[in-house]
Amino acid sequence: MQRDIQEDPSAGSLRERQRAETRERLFQAALDEIRREGVVGAQVDRIVASIGVARSTFYFHFPTKEDVLVDYDRRRELEIVGLLQAVLQHGAPLRLALTGIVTAFTAIESVPSERRLLLETVALHVRRMAVREGHPLIDELERIVEAARDRGEVRDDLAARDVALLFMGNLVGFLIGLADRGRQQPSPGQLIEAFLGGVEARR
Repeated sequence: MQRDIQEDPSAGSLRERQRAETRERLFQAALDEIRREGVVGAQVDRIVASIGVARSTFYFHFPTKEDVLVDYDRRRELEIVGLLQAVLQHGAPLRLALTGIVTAFTAIESVPSERRLLLETVALHVRRMAVREGHPLIDELERIVEAARDRGEVRDDLAARDVALLFMGNLVGFLIGLADRGRQQPSPGQLIEAFLGGVEARR
């Protein structure tokens, strides 16, 4: 009589855990490579050699080198969203939210080891400007703008999503300007004041 063979459920969870660990190791190794060489100069062969896996393993987890940046960018955005949600209480002024976002990004830019990654993700946003989904920070900012509009802070004729996208576009330009250390540019406060001047409801 043949007995039914049942797969040990723990075997599947072990494989998933090992796969997740390999992905995280690849992710960190790829970030190190991009920090040194940029996306264009980064070599997949060096990435996989540094952690001892096959080249095909990289492409199983990341179809392109840019997908590493997409993952990095999403993680960073989720961290900022978490900070905003922890700090901002219901009804907090839009100005406070924008200040928090700018502060978070300028703090990242001020760390030399992270500056290259930030600029690479800024360039990625420029290349993918038409992609409107998959940005948790823009989604959160849209909700914040909607609440501000309901309180009468933001003009009624502006869509909340458009305001969020416009601000993030301005922030991208600001961060690119920060990379040019020898050129004077507006302060974070001036960036926010200039932006609010165009979207705030007239009293």
